[in-house]
Order: sequence, then C-alpha cells, then structure tokens
Amino acid sequence: MDAQARQQTFRDTVVTHGVVSAKPEDLLRGSGWRVPVAIVREAALRLWSDDAFGLAGNVAFRALLALFPFLIFTSALTAFIGDRTMADDLIAFLLAIVPTALVGPIVAEVQQVMTVQRGGVLSIGILLTIWFAVGGVDGVRVGLNRAYGIRETRSALVMYATEVVVVILASMVLVLVGYLLVLAPRAGSWLHVIMPGFDPASVTVGLVRYPTAGFILIAALFAAHVFLPARRTRFSSIWPGVVFTVAAWTLLTAIFSFYLSNIADYQSYYAGLAGIIAALYFMYLAALVLIFGGELNRAIRIRRLARILRT
Repeated sequence: MDAQARQQTFRDTVVTHGVVSAKPEDLLRGSGWRVPVAIVREAALRLWSDDAFGLAGNVAFRALLALFPFLIFTSALTAFIGDRTMADDLIAFLLAIVPTALVGPIVAEVQQVMTVQRGGVLSIGILLTIWFAVGGVDGVRVGLNRAYGIRETRSALVMYATEVVVVILASMVLVLVGYLLVLAPRAGSWLHVIMPGFDPASVTVGLVRYPTAGFILIAALFAAHVFLPARRTRFSSIWPGVVFTVAAWTLLTAIFSFYLSNIADYQSYYAGLAGIIAALYFMYLAALVLIFGGELNRAIRIRRLARILRT
C-alpha cells in the first residue's frame, strides 16, 4: 500500500510540474464541460506566468519592423524569377486579402516600397532586408519556445540559419502564388476544353484568393509550431492551437476592422503615425493570440499526460 501511495505521489508530482492553476483537479481528473474550461483557464494563466503580454509587444514590434523588408524581398524575388507584371499582381493579391480598414492606412507606404526598382534580388540591400525579416521570425520563435516551456539549446548559427530558411521559403511560397495568379484565368480555359459546358469566365483571381490565403496561413502556422521551437512536436499536439489561432485571427480581424472603421480615431492622437500605430496594435493582439495557441497546446498536453499516468 505504501508503494502504491508513493507511486501515486510520484505521478501527481510529474503531472502537476509546471501547472499554474492553483486547483488543477478539473484539468487533471475532471470530466465533461469542466475540462475545456480548465484547459482554457490554465492556458490563460500561463500567459501571465510566461510574461506573454510583454513578449507579444516584442513580437509585434519586430514583425512590423520586418514587414516592409520582407515585402521588398518578396517583390524583388518575384520580379527576378518571373517578371515585373507578376510582382505587381502579387502586390495586389496581398493587399486584397487584408481588410481595407487594416491595410488602408499603410497601403501607400506598402505600394511605394514594393514598386521602387532596385538593383536585384542578390544585392546588399536585399540581404539586409533578410536580416530585418529574420528578426520578426525570431520573435515568434521566442514566443513559441516560452509557450511550450522549451529551453533553447541550439547554437546561434543553427537558429539564424533556420530563420533565414523560413524567410526564404515564405517568399518562395508567395512567388508560387504569383505564378498561380497568372495561371488562374487560364485554368478556366483548360477546364472548358475538358468540360465544354464549363464557363471559363467563372475562374477568376477573386475565386482563388481567400482559399489560397487560408491555405498559406494554416501551412505557415504549422511550419512555425514545428520548426521554430527547439523541440519537435507531434501533429496531434499542434493542431488544436493552430485551429484556435486561425479562428481567433479571423474573429480578431473582423472585430478590429469594425473598430477602426466605426470607433477608433487614431488620427487625432498620432497624426501621421496613425496607420503605423493601428497596424502595431493589431500585430500585438495577433501575436498574443499566436502565443496563446502554444499555451493551449501545452495545457492540452498536460491533460493527456495526466490521463496516461492514471491508466
């Protein structure tokens, strides 16, 4: 009996290690509706314990700092691989998938930095833009490491190489989108040849815009959760946080767009900086949601570990 009691004590110690909730009974042994409530509560409390609110500000600032360099690099890479027209189509696509209330204040600046002719994709200036873009990726890496409770063990060289690869792959994905934008109108003609009754005019860029954007978003989130933290995590331990992040970002975008269009008056407070401040505020909230997705995955993993140890 003593051995069994010691074993149970050991299991409880293992499971409750790192748990923030003062009374984790519902999280570890609860049932019914109490379980999701306990998981969300644990994830929310972890935001405080991991200083996620300050970290989200860091991620938002570095992401905004990296936004324009990344767009410059992507535009130059698209023009280098394809042509200037394809780069212009990609610019229009990226601006179209973001709600007008969010991108409107900075659309002129985005168009300006992406349409200025530069010396080439391999110039020193483009290499510097990669450096700044890596800063945004690094902020996400730190946030996910902290959310999953992972200590960084990789060397600075490995981390930097990983982040550079992420930036380049993200740009290559957008270059691929540029090609798809060119092929989309032609796809209708190809389908008309196969199926004469098909209307080729029905296949437009607008038709593939949001499905493509959704696929890119989900793939990017999975890639971030898999490759940026210092430890690989199974798909089953990642998808709940990714699904939550996509749903929360969609809701956040709708609410924030309404807020900017009908309530907010940043112009009276920040004058010419109003657009940048609004974008920074939105990125802060988006970064907080992203970190919460990682915290949610960690709380779910604690719940699963408790169930395994009870068997």
